[in-house]
Amino acid sequence: MANNRVTDIKNPFKEVFEALDLKEQRKAMKGAMRREGNRVKRAAVANLSSSPGGKGGRPLGAGTRQKVSRGIYVRTYPERYGTGFMVSVKPHGRIRGVHQNRHGYLKPVLMWAEDGTRSRNVGRRKKSFFSSSRWSGAKVRNYKRSGHSTGYMRGYHFLEKTERETADGVENRIFDDFRKNIDKAARKRGLLD
Repeated sequence: MANNRVTDIKNPFKEVFEALDLKEQRKAMKGAMRREGNRVKRAAVANLSSSPGGKGGRPLGAGTRQKVSRGIYVRTYPERYGTGFMVSVKPHGRIRGVHQNRHGYLKPVLMWAEDGTRSRNVGRRKKSFFSSSRWSGAKVRNYKRSGHSTGYMRGYHFLEKTERETADGVENRIFDDFRKNIDKAARKRGLLD
């Protein structure tokens, strides 16, 4: 339980932090994570919309009813897993990371666009072989098929580019936001002048 004495604003950050209870400390940290996560998400959306397009030079998702960029989302880690955030396009739940196409089907388009897909063929299975999964490294069964090739999707790597561009200074920005949130909570409780 925090005491209600007035703390001088010139005192170090540690004293103000310790004057708040655990719930307020966690709320301040989660707010800082969410703010930085949203900033990184905006950078990812900008990189997606400026990525070089395929047919006619149009960016990915041009001409769709629903914006493809809605599939980019931020997850702030729950308290039991520590602290942090993640910007992702991998499907999570029913609506995160998926795109509804014009036929009403939900597809993980951005997951395919980030990493690319392998070349595939239509038709009956001729023979099977095992290979390692690109993502998990586990052994997976693949098939050779008798029909024509349906091609592949090249990787756009917009999240990878975003990570390279935004990695510098993430910790500093999070701590600055965290400090502002702590000061705001302390002023609300009357701990700072």
